[in-house]
Amino acid sequence: MIASRPRPRTTTAVAALLFPLALSACSSGASGGGSPAPVPSPSGTSPAQATTSSSPRAALTAQGFLPKEVGQAAGIDCASDLESCKVKFTVDEIEVSPECDEFGTPASDGRKTFLLHVSLTTGEMSENGKSVAPLLFNPYSLKGIGDDGFVHDALPGSCAGYDGRISNDIFNNSKYTGKVEVELPASTTSIASAHDFGENRGWVWKIPA
Repeated sequence: MIASRPRPRTTTAVAALLFPLALSACSSGASGGGSPAPVPSPSGTSPAQATTSSSPRAALTAQGFLPKEVGQAAGIDCASDLESCKVKFTVDEIEVSPECDEFGTPASDGRKTFLLHVSLTTGEMSENGKSVAPLLFNPYSLKGIGDDGFVHDALPGSCAGYDGRISNDIFNNSKYTGKVEVELPASTTSIASAHDFGENRGWVWKIPA
């Protein structure tokens, strides 16, 4: 079952998710075995830009997400395995209900604030990689999933303040660390970054107990 919430005004960046991408999620060996399954290259995309997923479909969650552990690397814009990815990223920590700053607003009743600490490294990205990289941890790309199977759209949080937020501008050959704050129902037990790559819907991280 999917529980829908009214979504705040969608930015133009999120609209970019609606067109097909010549990208697929790559994973490290820790996320499963199996031979990579090639993704057909759209017209005008060189074979080096057509990426693959090294995780078998059986490893996906019921919602179609590729599960990742906190601290485990993932990637997009890959030629084959994770090492070939031009964009690599990690959720390093997930804070639940962090202390709000002086002017912060706590989550409303029945909801919680989640603060993701993330890292991202880029190489020479393709045009599609440049389009998707800034959206990986955009709050409007994130979903909260409960053990009951309900999926909820994340809302940007306003508890912890803006210091240390991950940049919205992602450049070639660069490294980033930062925070992403979202508000979700208190029943949320995992957080997903939703991007439809054909073989999977994106990635999901279990919130540590």
